[in-house]
Amino acid sequence: MNGIFFAFLGTLGTFTVTTLGAAGIFFVKREVNGKLQNGFLGFAGGVMIAASVWSLLLPGLEFAEKNGQTAWLVITGGFLLGVCVLLAADYFLKKWIRVQKDRKPTLGKSTAMLVTAITVHNIPEGMSVGLAFALAAQKPEDIGLLSGAAALTIGIAIQNFPEGTAVALPLVKEGMRKRTAFVIASMTAVVEPVFGVLAAVFAGAAKASIAVCLAFAAGTMIYVVVEELIPEAHLDDEEGKEGTLGFIVGFLVMMILDVALGN
Repeated sequence: MNGIFFAFLGTLGTFTVTTLGAAGIFFVKREVNGKLQNGFLGFAGGVMIAASVWSLLLPGLEFAEKNGQTAWLVITGGFLLGVCVLLAADYFLKKWIRVQKDRKPTLGKSTAMLVTAITVHNIPEGMSVGLAFALAAQKPEDIGLLSGAAALTIGIAIQNFPEGTAVALPLVKEGMRKRTAFVIASMTAVVEPVFGVLAAVFAGAAKASIAVCLAFAAGTMIYVVVEELIPEAHLDDEEGKEGTLGFIVGFLVMMILDVALGN
């Protein structure tokens, strides 16, 4: 069994499902009313929070414990590192926006950070699939390892579907053409095959670092939700609860996908 080849096939599948999710943008009207926009933003926030807990932090703790690391320290350090990187990105994006204020804006800060966070979050997911197939290749007699790698791939692929949609919708809200939004949302997952293959090639080193990578991604995603998506969704607006309800739906969808497919 060639672990690298199967890692590539698996992560190519997860990338493809993200693309299918992003394609949902073609079935949405270009002019979306304010309430629906709030619901979309809330949905994206719910998806990201649920993914941060069940797809990133909890698996990160397990990876750290299996590798004999001090789990809470590794996860805390990785999480804070992710937050610090987004703080720096936030600062530089604000400076860039001030410089560009007299020009036609191309992408709002909150949407740019959303795209960044989802892309970063896809890196450790790709690494997880790559490592799973690399381990299965090392022990071909253990069918359980191969079936586990396949189940992990299917689980990540299915949860990538709402993520593709969650990225594409805010891009269209910014006034971007649907075709461009589709391409950008799809490309947030192109890192999965890249890092999945790299993880399979350098399985030893990747195994030691994946816990901190998972926590790093969780830190970036939670920062974006709290700093950008929740305020943008107007969750404190007494006249409507679309953002709140969207958040709940997104959270439950992602939680169910993660928990049901993780068992």
